[in-house]
Amino acid sequence: MNETITCNKCGQEFMLDRHRFGSIHEGDFVVQYFACPACGERYHVFTSDKEMRELVGQRKVVQAQIRMGFAKKFNRKTLRKYEQELERIKRKQEKMMPTLKATGEKILHGEGGGQNA
Repeated sequence: MNETITCNKCGQEFMLDRHRFGSIHEGDFVVQYFACPACGERYHVFTSDKEMRELVGQRKVVQAQIRMGFAKKFNRKTLRKYEQELERIKRKQEKMMPTLKATGEKILHGEGGGQNA
């Protein structure tokens, strides 16, 4: 990850690396973010709850099934079934994202009282 970021709050430019990332756990929610090294401003990356984490796990399994299916030359009908399941999971995740993001932003910016992990 060699992307230069400019902080919206202080204008500092910095590179994203694993040391800039953190997470806040509050109840069932996990909010992932990165922070400006100069002023500490936090930027939302991803918020998950139990259901979203389960969907992420299911999605990884189906993606692995698709890769294996192509490698082992499964019949097209079987591959299509896996692809349809992947699309169903993606649609469900996309539907959940706006609410999770709003919740994550509230937690991230002090409206939730979460603890750093």
